[in-house]
Amino acid sequence: MARFPLAIAPSPCATMIHLRPAAAQEIQRLLQAFPRHAGLRIQLQPSDCAEWIYDLSPAQQASPDDVTFQVGDLQIVLAQAILPLIDNLTIDYAEDLMGGGFRFVNPQASHACGCGNAFSTTPNAGGEDCRTMADSPR
Repeated sequence: MARFPLAIAPSPCATMIHLRPAAAQEIQRLLQAFPRHAGLRIQLQPSDCAEWIYDLSPAQQASPDDVTFQVGDLQIVLAQAILPLIDNLTIDYAEDLMGGGFRFVNPQASHACGCGNAFSTTPNAGGEDCRTMADSPR
């Protein structure tokens, strides 16, 4: 009788955040300046041009309300409350003539600002596109 390996269900966070190789490399490079970090903290802050803006920073430590998990060699720390807003988020990094920056692809976003860093999850919740605001005369 053939034996089949048991399927082990992955952690609910195991595939929640996807890092492209360029993003992982840039995050590792940036975190080298913080020798006592506990990984990368992903936060969401209120935004003027949409509901939320991504905030990436070195994690000092995880709190009881945080979720932590590994993506490759990188420890990710985030508040459990934001999990539904960034489920299956992909983070990339690219350089162009204006410099380098992180790019976010969020399947939960119903609207993304032209800046690429802010998003809304509810239709018509975003403010004015910040690129439009920057181009308009005051």
